[in-house]
Amino acid sequence: MDPILTTLNGSANPSHFILPIYFAFSFFLARFVLDRFIFRKLAIWLLYSKAKAISSRIDEATIVKCSESMWKLTYYATVEICVLKITYNEPWFRDTKEYFRGWPNQELGFPIMLFYMCQCGFYIYSIAALLIWETRRKDFSVMMSHHVITVILIGYSYSTSFFRIGTIICAVHDASDVFLEAAKVFKYSGKELRASILFGLFAISWVILRLVFFPFWIIKATSYELVEFLDLSLAYDKLLYYVFNTMLLMLLVFHIYWWILIYSMIMRQLRNRGRVGEDIRSGKPSTLLILPLNLEHERKNSKQNEKIQKMMNRTPLSLTISPKLLECFSALLCFCLVSRPFFVSSWAGKAIPSLQTD
Repeated sequence: MDPILTTLNGSANPSHFILPIYFAFSFFLARFVLDRFIFRKLAIWLLYSKAKAISSRIDEATIVKCSESMWKLTYYATVEICVLKITYNEPWFRDTKEYFRGWPNQELGFPIMLFYMCQCGFYIYSIAALLIWETRRKDFSVMMSHHVITVILIGYSYSTSFFRIGTIICAVHDASDVFLEAAKVFKYSGKELRASILFGLFAISWVILRLVFFPFWIIKATSYELVEFLDLSLAYDKLLYYVFNTMLLMLLVFHIYWWILIYSMIMRQLRNRGRVGEDIRSGKPSTLLILPLNLEHERKNSKQNEKIQKMMNRTPLSLTISPKLLECFSALLCFCLVSRPFFVSSWAGKAIPSLQTD
């Protein structure tokens, strides 16, 4: 019988770690399909309405950014609803000390396991997408570092059975992103009032969840309450304690850095009498992997708005796939096939060392 299917409930298992690879591969396909049939056409429709109202031209880079925000909004809103449904009625949802009670022998339910693997897969996908697909922004290096640390933190917390607090951390982070991506979509489409309201909610949620709740509840719990369930005289427990807290503190540093950028945008918005300014991280778009065949023609044509209007009424554009995307798919598929036996057979220690008691 498949070792993954036999270990979906009960506790973390090495065979689970092949699932994020499958999820990452699926996210590439999902975004390709959604961009192809929904997001791009919806972005053009929204932006065309804005351009028609102010007699301006639609920028291809703005279409790309709007489609990108729609994709992220769809993902973050979906997983946030799911994680709240999974955790809201759990006894440890509101009590930080319950995050660790019963550790390391806490039972792992299927919904939490699936959520964890989905999140890990999404950030693996995000690393690749940031390199070869998405718009390159000024905070590229910080964003890349964030994604790498997030993947490591998700994998580390799962393998050490800290999945309760790990689930809460993911929920805290995704909530702010929902408001941000929704605000960006409305900003691109010219709905200034809605964009301003959502950006305000985003800033408030960032302060409450990432600058208050995250350090003063979550990091406090991992720094002080976790000690009650560990024996820091043991090398393993000491290593686990310091590695976990170090990664959480690194995330907090990223939060502070991004808050400085958010604060700058708030000040700019106040100077603009409530209008949300452009994302100060914005830079030139990266070379896209998925481009319309007639994109260059559209850029050079002086009657671009008319062509976009016609494009909305005809069959979807045929697309060309960059060789880099095919290489990425191939490498990801090969990794899935090759690494699964390794993960299943190489679980170091297999079970987490139990706490020693007198």
